Amino acid sequence: MINDVQPKSAIRIPHSALLYHLCPTAFGYAAILFETDPFLVNRIFLPHLRKSVLKKQIQRTGQAKPGHTPAVLKMCKDIRAYFEGASIKAPWRFLDLSRLTPLQRSVLRAVASVPHGEVRSYGQIAAQVGHPRAARFVGTTLARNPFPVLIPCHRIIRADGSPGGFYGGTGLKKRMILLEKGKS
Repeated sequence: MINDVQPKSAIRIPHSALLYHLCPTAFGYAAILFETDPFLVNRIFLPHLRKSVLKKQIQRTGQAKPGHTPAVLKMCKDIRAYFEGASIKAPWRFLDLSRLTPLQRSVLRAVASVPHGEVRSYGQIAAQVGHPRAARFVGTTLARNPFPVLIPCHRIIRADGSPGGFYGGTGLKKRMILLEKGKS
């Protein structure tokens, strides 16, 4: 049994307004939810073809308003390039990891180390973080990954080679894996 307690820092008083920025991509509109002071990304929303659906998802997170900063525009450019086939690195210093436990953070770091165009199984990631029997924990952590694309949870599949779950649906997961392999 994994005993992974929520860090005390998860209880936060917001320091700045919550903003979002829509990023048009080849797969639809993605979005970045962020704070400005200090600049921290709270969440990345996977692409959707309709802005209205994406905006409804954003509204469920709180009172976010549209906005941008130079760092958000750069991140949006990187996300757009990703959906055109480029690799992308997680900008760790800008990701708000405060709501995650230490073990969840280690899972996300392990997933971020999977190279562009490659896949790993949930079990391989569990072993990499020192908990070889925790494949389900890895799956649960990835189901709640607040930074898809930046932390490529789509690269993690089941041991039998099937895609496994994905917040954006298995069709999008397969499409992203094929994009990375240059077979889009």
